Amino acid sequence: MRPFWRQEQIEDLALITLLDFRRRTGLPLAPPIDVDLVGEIACGLSWDWDVLPEPPGTKVWAGLYPRERLVVLNETHRDTFVAKSGLERFTKAHEIGHWILHVRDGFYHYSAPQEYCFVGEYTTAAPRDHWLERHADWFAAALLMPANLFVPAAEECDLSDWKGLYRLAATFDVTITALTVRLQQLGFAIVSK
Repeated sequence: MRPFWRQEQIEDLALITLLDFRRRTGLPLAPPIDVDLVGEIACGLSWDWDVLPEPPGTKVWAGLYPRERLVVLNETHRDTFVAKSGLERFTKAHEIGHWILHVRDGFYHYSAPQEYCFVGEYTTAAPRDHWLERHADWFAAALLMPANLFVPAAEECDLSDWKGLYRLAATFDVTITALTVRLQQLGFAIVSK
């Protein structure tokens, strides 16, 4: 059975993950969220790099190996990750989302023949599973830009100007794309000059 999560439930689970991290570490929650430590401490995940296969028409940023509690970032795209730290952070948060939302007892709790989860830009007509990827994206946004920290910061920025948007993106260390999607999720109007 494939789980379907409402966006509000995913927001709650991301917040619970952050609160668990804060409880375990005693560290305050402040932007940018340390996604590496959240994955390691709150989820027991490890990070590594390797070359991952990319099916035709697909860009694979990372893979989650649930039984090993391991996230592997695709070495093929290391230069892109270095150039855009927000992309690496979002990819890691996305994989944490799969771990929280879709993995039970070291296995995906839906039928999936693949060894790991593909994350990336699906350019084929039928993505592997649209809702599972959307779930993980929602989780990543809520983890990296938790509403209780993000909304006050956004209210202090000039969201009608690209400089303000990029300054807010830098505060949370996310890509401008992730930032604008999150702003829209939380009901902010973005009018760029």
